[in-house]
Amino acid sequence: MSPLRAANVDTEKLARVAVKHNLHKYLRHGTLILSKQIRAFIGALPEYPLHSNGLIDAPKVLADIVESTIGAIFIDSNSSIDTTWKVVKGLLEPIITPEMLQAHPVKKLYETCQKNGFKIRLVDLWSKEGAYEIFVNNQLKGRGEYQCQEGNCYKQSSK
Repeated sequence: MSPLRAANVDTEKLARVAVKHNLHKYLRHGTLILSKQIRAFIGALPEYPLHSNGLIDAPKVLADIVESTIGAIFIDSNSSIDTTWKVVKGLLEPIITPEMLQAHPVKKLYETCQKNGFKIRLVDLWSKEGAYEIFVNNQLKGRGEYQCQEGNCYKQSSK
């Protein structure tokens, strides 16, 4: 699951998979807060039919259910990625498809710069301006800013 997870499969997408297949109904827990979070997530899905880009909070436990299911299939198939993908493909699609899996923008930036011999410099302005700037060969190439979490601004500036 790690390569799949690293390839732009986020908690929200995996949580959507869990909800689509009603896996959340089999989750045993004793907290009202988690039940409320799951109901709020499910209630917000119609407003964002594809992805909210961080505007709704996906309970991580929903993504964990999907990841652990995939892990169990992988172990039961004697660590066969091919067998696992055949089984899991129907579970994940259409929310997650092989075509959707793309390199993370920050990773892609570093790989491109390294391949072409470009010098990359990150300027952390988070504490002063709530932003990150990315320079390639001393030219400003990207700036991520606005009301977002620190990690998300960093990702946006690398696109």
